[in-house]
Amino acid sequence: MRNSFFKVLLFILFFSTSIHIPVQAATTSPTTSNLSADAFVDMFDIDDYTAATPYVVVSGHSASITFTTDQPAKISLHNDVTTIKTKDYVQDQEITVSLLQETNTFVLTVTTESGATTTYSITIKTAAKPKHKVMPKFAETSITSPRRSHY
Repeated sequence: MRNSFFKVLLFILFFSTSIHIPVQAATTSPTTSNLSADAFVDMFDIDDYTAATPYVVVSGHSASITFTTDQPAKISLHNDVTTIKTKDYVQDQEITVSLLQETNTFVLTVTTESGATTTYSITIKTAAKPKHKVMPKFAETSITSPRRSHY
C-alpha cells in the first residue's frame, strides 16, 4: 500500500511540474555568435562614453549614467528637485538617479582635482505613467475559528 502511494505521488509530481515548463523553452537552442570574447567585452567598454555623450541605462523610473573622464574627477547631477554628488576623484564615473518623471533635464557637472569645472545638459526620458490608475480589488474575507466557544 505504501509503495503504491509513493508511485502515485511521484506520478503526480512529475506531470504537474512538466505542465509548467513552456514548450518553447524546452525546444530552443542557444544563440551562437562569431564574435570573439574580446569583441563582446568591447561592446560594454565605457571608454567610448564621455560626459558630453554618456551611456545612460533607464530602468523603470531610475537611470544609471556611466562615462569616463580624461583625468580623475568628481561629478554631480542636479535639477530643480534633486542633487546627487560623488565623493571621490575617479576616471570611471557612474551615478544613479531614481524617482524620475517622464522627461527629466539635469545639469551634469564634472570637477577635476585641479578645480576645473565643466557642465553638460542631459535629458533623460522614461516610460509614460499609465493614464488610468489601476486599483487592486479586495475580496471581503473573514477568519473564524473552527472551534467557536459559545458563551
